[in-house]
Amino acid sequence: MYPLLVILIIFISFAQATAQTNEDLSDQNLPSPHGALLRSFVLPGWGHQYIDKHNWTRGQYHMAADVAMILTYVGITTRTTHLESNLETFAMSKAHTDLSSRGREYRLAVAGFNTLTEYNDYQLRSRNWDNLIADTPDNQWNWESTSERLQYQDMRERIDRNNNQLPGILTLMVANRVLSGLNSFVRARNLMDNPPAASFSYLNESGQRGVTANIRFNF
Repeated sequence: MYPLLVILIIFISFAQATAQTNEDLSDQNLPSPHGALLRSFVLPGWGHQYIDKHNWTRGQYHMAADVAMILTYVGITTRTTHLESNLETFAMSKAHTDLSSRGREYRLAVAGFNTLTEYNDYQLRSRNWDNLIADTPDNQWNWESTSERLQYQDMRERIDRNNNQLPGILTLMVANRVLSGLNSFVRARNLMDNPPAASFSYLNESGQRGVTANIRFNF
């Protein structure tokens, strides 16, 4: 989360500086499309509020959605961290193994087999020699019962499900910013004297038959 906050602070400073420059260059002091766009990228809905402080209902929806997704992301991350701590404590007390510095493969092995010997025997029978774990005291585990191992497995799967949700939430946050930015940009452009122009003709540029469509954006 800290890198994300740093990026947001940088974007806020850049958006404010760019928007102020564009506003100073505008004779009519109209909202800057680029300022609206950058504000919405930093915080969805901010660009709409910048354009019209009295009528930015759509912006409020974008902002509320972003706040909800941020809170959801933080909540899932916090819950996952708590589950990770409980998982390590449970494995230490019930299987007598320290997971704090262990990778995913070792954790999966602990979830699937009651002991290291049982795990290695299975890998030998399956001829998966590359998957063998060295039989050392540090690598040993021994579940007191199969039910406790299954309880550990359920905890680990819940952690994986939580982690799998995070990329989707980040994707939705990005999409929300893009949609908010584009909409606020168009709204600000429509307030200007030279909004984007579009034309349509049944003749091409040479005067012959053919459909021609032209769209012009003035940046």
